[in-house]
Amino acid sequence: MPIQDPMSEAERTGEGSSRPAAAGAAPRADDRVNILLVDDQPAKLLSYEVILSELGDTLIKATSAREALAHLLRTEIAVVLIDVCMPELDGFELATMIREHPRYQHVAIIFVSAIQISDLDHLRGYEAGAVDYVPVPVVPAVLRAKVRIFAELYRKTRQLERLNAELEQHVAERTAALEASTARLRESEQRRSLALAAGRMGSWDWDPATGEYAWDEGQYRLFGVDPADFVPTPESVAPLVHPDDRGRMRALGRRAALTGEPFDAEFRIVRPDGETLWCVTGAATTTDAAGRRRLSGVTHDITARKRAEEVLLDLNRDLERRIEERTREREAALAQLFEAQKLDTIGQLTGGVAHDFNNLLMAVLGSLELLEKRLDPEDARAHRLVDNAVQGARRGAALTQRLLAFARRQELRPETATVAGLVEGMRGLLERALGPSVRLAAAFPPDLPPIRIDTNQFELALLNLAVNARDAMPGGGTITLDGIAAGEAPDLPPGAYVRIRVADTGAGMDDSTLAKATEPFFTTKGPGKGTGLGLSMVQGLMAQSGGALRLSSAPGRGTAVDLWLPAAPALAAPAPAPAAPEPRFAAIRPCTILVVDDDALVRTGTAAMLEDLGHATLEAPSAGEALLLLRANPAVDAVVTDHAMPGMTGLDLARRLREAHPALPVILATGYAELPSDGEIPVPRLSKPFTQEDLAVLLAAVLAPVAAA
Repeated sequence: MPIQDPMSEAERTGEGSSRPAAAGAAPRADDRVNILLVDDQPAKLLSYEVILSELGDTLIKATSAREALAHLLRTEIAVVLIDVCMPELDGFELATMIREHPRYQHVAIIFVSAIQISDLDHLRGYEAGAVDYVPVPVVPAVLRAKVRIFAELYRKTRQLERLNAELEQHVAERTAALEASTARLRESEQRRSLALAAGRMGSWDWDPATGEYAWDEGQYRLFGVDPADFVPTPESVAPLVHPDDRGRMRALGRRAALTGEPFDAEFRIVRPDGETLWCVTGAATTTDAAGRRRLSGVTHDITARKRAEEVLLDLNRDLERRIEERTREREAALAQLFEAQKLDTIGQLTGGVAHDFNNLLMAVLGSLELLEKRLDPEDARAHRLVDNAVQGARRGAALTQRLLAFARRQELRPETATVAGLVEGMRGLLERALGPSVRLAAAFPPDLPPIRIDTNQFELALLNLAVNARDAMPGGGTITLDGIAAGEAPDLPPGAYVRIRVADTGAGMDDSTLAKATEPFFTTKGPGKGTGLGLSMVQGLMAQSGGALRLSSAPGRGTAVDLWLPAAPALAAPAPAPAAPEPRFAAIRPCTILVVDDDALVRTGTAAMLEDLGHATLEAPSAGEALLLLRANPAVDAVVTDHAMPGMTGLDLARRLREAHPALPVILATGYAELPSDGEIPVPRLSKPFTQEDLAVLLAAVLAPVAAA
């Protein structure tokens, strides 16, 4: 409704002022429509663009469902052409989301697919809201004709809506003109009845010459004022109109009074109780017999509609947020999958390298051991050089154990032990490794259940963690070892567990460093001060032992490493230690031993060890040749075979020999224990690299029962 002061006669009649020029005819609307092309392959998008360019419409391309939804939210789309097979969201999911949007419940959707072209796929597409389903290869004329049909349908629908709007406007103007020709009293009564019936409407009348208002009950109700106390005047009404709308409403009323043109406008009412209402008012002018104009109009409360629009806007924002969250979740899942695959690949590579390196160390250590026997006892310098070479080879063997621990392929020898006993047994080693500036504190409850683990590997793991903690405290500090029993463990199968914690008072780690701490070859130490395999080795040991490693740390608060391991049954009282048996390998008669290994260096070194022990040897580079040699030389007393060989593995060879020669002893030598767990036959094993004494002891153990028989 207008807010005006009384007008002079010259302003009301237009005398002494120039009337505004009549507005020019509105330009004709552009009949082109928007067609959205959605495909993750740019080449296909280009082909669709070439095919449909002859239609003369606007083609919008999107390479993903997310980009397509963004175009739909800000652009009016007539036809959507969607490829069914796409990453993130496929065509069916995208069509479902489009159909859920109120604006696009009736938009034409056409699916294109080269793979999903069965009747069930067609049915699924139509259930998702498609109007057509085009198989690939696409016939350009057919695709162009289909799109043209739906584009024309949309264009005609839009033209029809425009004609309907124009018709409604003409009807409204005709109705206003007809009502203006009736008596003022009858108009007032009709407006009052309409306002009272609608409940949220009011009618008003304004005389520009005097500035007087005439309101019905509905108008008073909308403005929240009492007709008995409130007199509508330009001065009293202006404060009830929102300050941002006040000037615009005043200009509209003034222009309508000067030109006689009707107007429609939205504005806000600020009621005396502070409530704000959104309203729309429509006004028309009438001229009495004296040529004076009056403005009459209707005010309608549209607050509910405005709130619904805000809700719809919030829903759109929520939809965009959910799409973004789902996209982020998918990207995070893909990143985790990539990291898992990367670690698995590194583990396989590391295990293979360590296995091959064990074979090389086997040849080196065996040859050095035999060489040392042949040195002149008086040649101290030669003995020192050989000892240095042996120590270097053994350090290499320790490194391969770390690599195999990371790859989860080292052979473990689990036994039941108490954590407190293991820690106490290596306390001296730990204190020497930590130095005088680091205090070691250990606190384990007396009823802490035992664990079952490879004790040597566990001690190495504790030593590794302690050294890492020491390096995190260059100025000294405290390392605390403690343990508790728990009925469950995070992310592990149900059962009883023991948690061993190694905590330090060092600098701690931030979140980014903590996330990468267990990655292989990641280290925060300087060049040459760390391999980056320590935590990976410990993590591999825990996984192989049925447990897990968990890290917690914060800058300035130190680091805690939790080792979760399954609890083992309580240890029985130790039996009296039997007398140490005399070595039996020295009493073994000379035998004929078949050595099987695909690595010539290892095969030759093992044969040399056996010959040095007084045995005769036969050599075979594969399991197949070993079987042929056994047929030609049935007098073989034992077989020493590698496991990882091409064609037939050492375990497969042992099975064949068990069937053909049940009494023939077989020893399996391997760089790592990658043997099947189900149905595994009991075969004595040697872990590479092994010494001549290891070989002699095991050979004596397997040949003694045969000799006794």
